[in-house]
Amino acid sequence: MKQRFRVGEVAKLFQLSTSTLRYYDEIGIFQPKYTDPDSRYRYYTLDQFVVLDTIIFLKKNGFSIKDIQQQLDERTPENTKGLLERKLGEVEKEMENLKLVAKKIKSKISTIGEGLSLRANPSLTYRWFPVRAISYLYNDSPIDLMKESDALFLKDLEALSLAGVSYEGFFTGDFGTVVDIESLNNEGPVKYRAVFELLHHEKKDLKASYLNEGMYACYPRSGPYETPKSNYFTLLNRVEKDGYRMSGPPIELAMLDESVIQDETGYVTWIQIPVQRKD
Repeated sequence: MKQRFRVGEVAKLFQLSTSTLRYYDEIGIFQPKYTDPDSRYRYYTLDQFVVLDTIIFLKKNGFSIKDIQQQLDERTPENTKGLLERKLGEVEKEMENLKLVAKKIKSKISTIGEGLSLRANPSLTYRWFPVRAISYLYNDSPIDLMKESDALFLKDLEALSLAGVSYEGFFTGDFGTVVDIESLNNEGPVKYRAVFELLHHEKKDLKASYLNEGMYACYPRSGPYETPKSNYFTLLNRVEKDGYRMSGPPIELAMLDESVIQDETGYVTWIQIPVQRKD
């Protein structure tokens, strides 16, 4: 039985590149054991294959070179068990993180799908919503968001940074606004008294508030962010005819925004007006 193997032979047997074996040789975790006294060629020996197999197993399962070196230098059942337990803990934590990532992605897929459906079928509907968790980015005197949105975004970024809250980025379906009712009856643009983030999942260090559960008159508006008052006049007249009255300030949710579409004419803002049946 053959006992000695050149680097290329070992690479072929274990489906590795020769550069990987040379790297292991260079850093000292797996080096040829035998050197021919005449040719000075270096050979791996058959009894070394168990060590290489161990290295491959650990490397393919996420262990660092440092971990592998420690395992080779301090091989005992106790040390091996401890090494594997630590890695298992890391893997299980990563699995939980990946589950959260999957949940976020599924939520965005659902939001985009709903936005596309709303854009394709723009009609007034009445829908019951449960309590929804939000975090206010702004909740003060009414503002014109067409003029103030950039400054507001910058202010929020600065506040998060100063508070040490991790920044996860915003994406379509995250933002909502609360309409200032008085601005609907006054001259000038529609104004907003609050801007919020919809909390699709719990976030550490963010204080949660809540949108009231109840019936909402819902209408998807396509186009740039600015909402003409005529849209609200038309909607509120329709709500009245349907036997409802507005019971609180309308909200607007950005369903399809610039994070997923370049042409602003394709934006979808979902207007939701809380309503009650008229007595």
